[in-house]
Amino acid sequence: MGYNETITGLAPTESDDAAGSPATYGQQVGMTVIIVVFGIWSTAGNLLTILAITTKRFMRTKTNIFLLSLAISDLLSGLIASPLWLYRRTWGFNPWELGQVACKLYWFMDESTSYCTAMHIASFAIWRYILVRWPHRMGSTKMRSIIIWVVSIWVLSVIFGGFVYSSFYEAIPKPQDGGVYSFWPMCSINFLNNGISKYRVYYTVSASIFLLTPMFILIVVSVLIARELHSSKTYKSELRKIKERRAVVQLTMIASSFMIGYLPMTTYLMWTVRVSGKDKLVDYWLGVSAYFALRLSECMNPIAYNVSSEKMRKSSKQILMKLCWCFRPEGEVVTKTPTHISHSSRNDTGAPSNASKV
Repeated sequence: MGYNETITGLAPTESDDAAGSPATYGQQVGMTVIIVVFGIWSTAGNLLTILAITTKRFMRTKTNIFLLSLAISDLLSGLIASPLWLYRRTWGFNPWELGQVACKLYWFMDESTSYCTAMHIASFAIWRYILVRWPHRMGSTKMRSIIIWVVSIWVLSVIFGGFVYSSFYEAIPKPQDGGVYSFWPMCSINFLNNGISKYRVYYTVSASIFLLTPMFILIVVSVLIARELHSSKTYKSELRKIKERRAVVQLTMIASSFMIGYLPMTTYLMWTVRVSGKDKLVDYWLGVSAYFALRLSECMNPIAYNVSSEKMRKSSKQILMKLCWCFRPEGEVVTKTPTHISHSSRNDTGAPSNASKV
């Protein structure tokens, strides 16, 4: 007897109103186009950020270590989690045919990168406040300390947002009894053995620590930075004032994109595991909308990096010019106009010739 047959009422049928994605074929195609556009945008932008920081020595600063790691997190989310989410919400809604490993991989990657991104942005805000409040400490803080800080964020994210979080999920048919799980995709929380209750407790605690607390830190630190810049009576050079303004602009843009992406998703997950008898379409499209906001935030971050940093724009421009040079049409001849012509000619050996004086 198969696994589905051992659980009464779980096997979906073609006539079951909840079987398959609630979206029409046209809507599924539209969702695919949106996710592909976001995926290309996010991949290109975050990959450009990674190359701009890693290939240029002047970009390897303590501040940019946070941005580099944040770009890696967004890149992984866009490359791995985003395509699996699209399949889960469309053609793989019910049944899920990619196997348990792919199901757990989606949740592992999606939530670990979410926790990682949240803690990175909170850490970045704290670091910005340190630079504004105690700029002299910028030199005394070692690069190794920043790297340890960032690595610790990844370790916590992989453990609690990856391994532990994904353990609650499995691709199994859901009973259609009007419960909180009735209209979820097949690859969702394992409701057996009191799985929903256990998940509620874990997600409430973990999301409070790794998502809501970073949001709170971000808001508080942003207020402190604004207060510090407004009330500071110490003499500051014009150059320092410009740098501080740019730092505030960068933090504001990154913080805004973070709120746009993670507040809707956190709210949706908190709601959907607690409300029974939900309307099928309402739950579905709220989940889709929240995820679109999440992907949009990943696309906004690379823009924030470049808009607020002249060095980042310079490095990104150099990377793009190199890419254009590498992908130029084969056989294209690029001529260079000499910028300086020597008044003395040289013979084949390279020695100056006095023939012009004869």
